[in-house]
Amino acid sequence: MENLQCGDSDSREGDGLDHFVEKQLALLELERNEEVEQNTKLQEKYSVKELQSKGLCITKLVLDCAHTGLYGRTICKFRSCQHGAPLPSHGFSNGDIVGIVVASDASREVVCSGVVSSVAQGNIRLAFDDGRAALDGDDGRIFNLLKLANDVTYRRLKRTLEKLRKCREVRYNDLVEILFGTSSPTEVPLSHPQQPLEFFNKDLDESQKEAVAFSLRQKELAVIHGPPGTGKTTTLVEVVLQCAKRGSKVLVCAPSNVAVDNLVERLSDTPLKVVRLGHPARLLPGIARHSLDAILARSDDFGIIGDIRKEIDGLMSVAAKSKSKDKSYQSYGKLGELRKELKERERRAIGRILSNADVVLSTLTTASDDGPLKNLPESHFEVAVIDECSQALEVACWMALLRAPKCILAGDHHQLPPTIVSEAAAKGGLEVTLMERTLKRHGEAVMRMLVTQYRMHQLIMRWSSERLYGGRLVAHASVAAHLLRDLPGVEDNEDTALPLLLIDTAGCGMAELDTPDDESKGNEGEADLVAIHVERLISSGVSASDIAVISPYNLQVELIRLRLSSRHPGLEVRSVDGFQGREKEAVVMSFVRSNDTGTVGFLAEDRRINVAVTRARRHLAVVCDSATMSRHDFLKSLVDYISEEGEVRSAREYSADLELCSSTLRPSSIRLKEAKKPASKSKKKPCQESAQRSQDAVKLKQSAKHQSGTHHPKKPEEGASVQSPWEALVTKFAESADKQRSLPASLTAFERRTVHELAEKLGLIHISEGDGAERHIVLRKRADQPPKSDLPSCSKEKRSGKGTSEEASGGTEASHSKAEATNTDKPNEDEPTVDEPTAPSLCFKSQEAKNKPQRKKKQPETKPRAARDGNEDKDEDFDELIAKVMASDRTCGFERCNEKLHTALAGIGGPCPLCKRGFCFKHALPEVHGCGEEARTQARIAWHRSKGGTVAPSHIKPEKRAQVQRALDKRLAQMAESRKRQAKK
Repeated sequence: MENLQCGDSDSREGDGLDHFVEKQLALLELERNEEVEQNTKLQEKYSVKELQSKGLCITKLVLDCAHTGLYGRTICKFRSCQHGAPLPSHGFSNGDIVGIVVASDASREVVCSGVVSSVAQGNIRLAFDDGRAALDGDDGRIFNLLKLANDVTYRRLKRTLEKLRKCREVRYNDLVEILFGTSSPTEVPLSHPQQPLEFFNKDLDESQKEAVAFSLRQKELAVIHGPPGTGKTTTLVEVVLQCAKRGSKVLVCAPSNVAVDNLVERLSDTPLKVVRLGHPARLLPGIARHSLDAILARSDDFGIIGDIRKEIDGLMSVAAKSKSKDKSYQSYGKLGELRKELKERERRAIGRILSNADVVLSTLTTASDDGPLKNLPESHFEVAVIDECSQALEVACWMALLRAPKCILAGDHHQLPPTIVSEAAAKGGLEVTLMERTLKRHGEAVMRMLVTQYRMHQLIMRWSSERLYGGRLVAHASVAAHLLRDLPGVEDNEDTALPLLLIDTAGCGMAELDTPDDESKGNEGEADLVAIHVERLISSGVSASDIAVISPYNLQVELIRLRLSSRHPGLEVRSVDGFQGREKEAVVMSFVRSNDTGTVGFLAEDRRINVAVTRARRHLAVVCDSATMSRHDFLKSLVDYISEEGEVRSAREYSADLELCSSTLRPSSIRLKEAKKPASKSKKKPCQESAQRSQDAVKLKQSAKHQSGTHHPKKPEEGASVQSPWEALVTKFAESADKQRSLPASLTAFERRTVHELAEKLGLIHISEGDGAERHIVLRKRADQPPKSDLPSCSKEKRSGKGTSEEASGGTEASHSKAEATNTDKPNEDEPTVDEPTAPSLCFKSQEAKNKPQRKKKQPETKPRAARDGNEDKDEDFDELIAKVMASDRTCGFERCNEKLHTALAGIGGPCPLCKRGFCFKHALPEVHGCGEEARTQARIAWHRSKGGTVAPSHIKPEKRAQVQRALDKRLAQMAESRKRQAKK
């Protein structure tokens, strides 16, 4: 049994109705002010492009068409300025308040505002109460849509509270008194208690049957607690059917369109007359036919209503095109009369439709007094059912509760609460839901819990059952042991045979991205691991549509989408909040947080973690840093549970696959904090050094990516730009007072060679340490080496001297000898021992030619034999390394291709004339291996010269560029001013 207690006398203090109303009004005001302030700051702080990346703006739209909708509102349809193109990714949904801005207006002044009535892939429709006068006479202008603070919902909630204050005078005061603790709930015996209740659904389990019977017996209040997968929606459908069977008119509400549509879909197969208010979130025929608009269109009244709407649309078109003000005024005057008549006819028609319905379904905000329900008398409904009550503000629930004398609440208060913007309002009590408050006050006396779950494998279920539901949940036999391998066409392997998997990144250098505090969090190492595991599942036969990847952070969602969505369009990658109420056969979770301080952020919200874990049916894979997660008790319990009941793998086990994830994929809008320079003499622990190498790898790869612009092999003329990040890193180390620097283990072979070459030029010790995936380059300075700023230049001119040349040629041997001497004198566990093999530096073939004669010089006989043997070993290692480099020249230069090159393919699959690198037949074309742009440029130059022309210089002097830029800016300003004057006319 859950630890629920009835309200004590001290909990009632200050909990009266008047106090509740005053407190909620103040908290709503805080929430409203915070929402407006954040919206204003965002629009002032960010550009239009950045707002679009955050989902707050849709750019480059044109007005496609307009027509008259319900209640005479004008519905305008906007589409992309590129006809047929889908809308960019955005966060707009039904009911949002949207401002329309002319795209060319730099001040972003809102021309007019409307409410989102529907959203499709290629268009968005806005409803305007006062017509579209600001858009009349539109000449193809391009608009941007900005999401504004939603004051409509705020006004509805405020009116509801004022109505609640006066509710003692209406006939539903018994329900109000019970919910505020001044009276106790009562039961009404069934009409025929001797006869068992006959259920419509014969497959209900015992807990579901008890919940239905209990809801029917209660006179004023019943609560159905439905943990994940226990069939709450199935139970509610049965409750609605039983109420309708007894002749009751039922109002069913939920905080989201998706939850409402789920109920509509289930009720559409019953003989009940169902009406769905508002626009269905999903365009399913079974749902759309039950919408109020669709039923109205099938009614006898629609003929006259349709004629009036057409006449209104015609007059609006005439008024917009008319140049005569008198004719425009006449048209608008007649429009007012037609709209008045239209509203009256629609009011009567809607009233008849709603009165004849057995069940009316809507979102909570649509159930307000200014919606379609205003056409019904206050006493029309006998029962109000609120699904997902634990996700709604209590004030929003009262919009439905004030319309019926009895209410049935359903939900799970151990899942996500409503979203609150203002931290002060949340702490003040705005996030406390009606379901939580009711159970705290009345406890088990008003609640029945569903205990048989039909979704999860019993091992996936058990953790949440024990931690949050008192261990009461029981997995149904049909799901208790089901696994991915049981699905048709899926292999039986080490991944598909596991219900629980933990991929642990602790100690693997996969730190989270260091983003600003007000930005979302991301972890590229975890994103790569998620992509690898998903690919394994799909290659095992699991359909991408049966897999969901979820993460608490939106930035991580974007990072994972960049890695997977293009290859697997059917794969869902969502935030935890966006996936509540859903389920998939396999769920892969990325917890993101990995830092030295153990900060877990809003992962500390237990209900969010519960939602994430309970989405999976057969397989749950968690990717996280166990060291960071273990700093929080609730998260630690999850890690410990999977460690005991499932399988734990270290991220190191995926090192071979991680090597293939060489490119850093990031959203263009990501912002990182500037890295702080560490103290020159600070000593790092091994784990800190590993994390530093990981961060260095991320930064350097990103820099290399931006400079190259492609992941294909680079051309020699681009070598300087590709090497610049490594050169900057090595040069910076040479100029600093640091004695040692470790580079990341994730460097590619080409990057390792580049670092060795640069270190050799600067006279640094450069050796490789570690084995396998942990092998990395360590840079050290010789004991007598001054900072780089004091060193002579390494240019050709200054290296021509004999002494410098000899030092350069023998630098490797000397540096290795001194390194061994240093290690012998002062051992350090972070450095290699004398016996540890080290990789010599990679050099150009020309350097090999220079070095060989000097190595063949006869050494003095007085030199110790051990030293001679060491030099011979180094010569052999060096020759072996040169052989490997020469062998690499005989393989295809395309990334990840190991095809051997053959002389027979010369001119076809041999060296590219542009980048001078060899490629196999498959990658021989310049357009394939990355030289396409260069090939096109050369072709254009050759064609131009063949026509007798000359090639224009590819650069422009800075002073000339500034002059041209000023002229362009002046011309653009003139054109913008001209457009403004035309618009005023």
